Amino acid sequence: MFPLPLSDFEYYMLVDDRPSHPMVFVMAAQLAGAFQQSALQQALNEVIQCHPFLNCHVTEIAGRGWCWTPLATAAASTGRLEWIDSDEASVADFVPQVRSIDLKSEAGLQVVVRASRTQARLFLYIHHVCCDGIGGIQILGELLARYGQKTAAHDARQPVFEVPKKELLLQRENYDAGDATVERQKKSLRKTVGKISRLLLRKPVTLSPSIGSANSAFARVTAAAPAILEAVISKASHRKLRAVAAAHDVSLNDLLIGRFLLHIRRWNSRTKPGNDRSWIRLSVPVSMRTGIHDQMPVANVVSYAFVTRRQQECDDMNALLKSIHRQTGDVVFNREGIVCLKIFKVLRKFPRGMKMFLGLKSCLSTAVLANIGDVRRRFSGRFPLNNGKWAAGNILVERITGVAPVRPNTRAAVSIGEYAGELSISLRTDAAAINVADSQRFLGEFVEDLERLASEVSDEKSR
Repeated sequence: MFPLPLSDFEYYMLVDDRPSHPMVFVMAAQLAGAFQQSALQQALNEVIQCHPFLNCHVTEIAGRGWCWTPLATAAASTGRLEWIDSDEASVADFVPQVRSIDLKSEAGLQVVVRASRTQARLFLYIHHVCCDGIGGIQILGELLARYGQKTAAHDARQPVFEVPKKELLLQRENYDAGDATVERQKKSLRKTVGKISRLLLRKPVTLSPSIGSANSAFARVTAAAPAILEAVISKASHRKLRAVAAAHDVSLNDLLIGRFLLHIRRWNSRTKPGNDRSWIRLSVPVSMRTGIHDQMPVANVVSYAFVTRRQQECDDMNALLKSIHRQTGDVVFNREGIVCLKIFKVLRKFPRGMKMFLGLKSCLSTAVLANIGDVRRRFSGRFPLNNGKWAAGNILVERITGVAPVRPNTRAAVSIGEYAGELSISLRTDAAAINVADSQRFLGEFVEDLERLASEVSDEKSR
């Protein structure tokens, strides 16, 4: 199977990778219990052997272009694990920093642990050329499941998972969801051309930067930027938000998109008032998986949908939510992620076409908003549960979060996921434009808006 040419999406992520803006995303887990380094290293070594893209680098081969090539070093079978023992306070306060991975010379997965005797924090740095966010959950889940099997008591229930079938990687660009979908896509050709033209011609606003961000000293000071900032909405507030969405006859995802658009409008209006007719655009990752990908090793089977609204449209929340609901329903029904993948395919046919597009189109979107849904359902295996939380051998997985990378002028990425009833909201910002204090404020104000919205619902209606 190897060397295996990169898919169009993988190639896009490779070209968009920069030292200043690495295309490396983070998955994180908060663990309770005495985490064991040796068992984790064994589990990690097994994971990278079962998921080939985690044990490869990319090389350019004459006549074939950029290809996945297995690492040839003796250490290739050993996953990179950085483990530091600390006290409880240091573990709780640890914030992982953005880091680059040179996929041309090293594997695309790095694991970082900060552990005390009673708790630990586990972070996975994953190059986006290797897989998407759902793949990241699969890696984290399988890593913890393998660890759980090694540390569980002999008479205790153990996590279970399916070993992936490596040959299915050849199907990762097979997006065929049936004849009916193909017919709908053919019938919507005119709409597709319109979507592409609007994507290319409409210039979205950027997120307002921190004061002094244009200064080179600012960029140097913020070079060591947080890879992920995290917040959690309680089970009770999460239920109430669902009740709010239901009252508007929309999904929770629709509600989150609408409130995030409004949040950006409010944030920008402080420094750029009166810019009502400018466009806010969100990049929304959408899974392109079908049944054929169920047992495939981790990879990118993803595309983007774009939610674009004038800033003034955010002021009428009821109308905004209705329009978002119509659009998201259309995205799912017609699998409109195909539009973005077709653009990548065309750009790739021209020498340096992708690089020129990414360079000339300085702002593709204002921000990224990824809603992964129920994290537990995104993992193909099963864990014993304790109050809705994964029990992995001698540890309990208290929380799971993750966040996408950012590119130049797309200054914020927010990722949302549900785990054990709670709603996690994670943020990464462009350190060259938004400092840590403002990043924390941006996240905090979005969470406060959602909490305020939830507080308006009576307890009876949320049950």
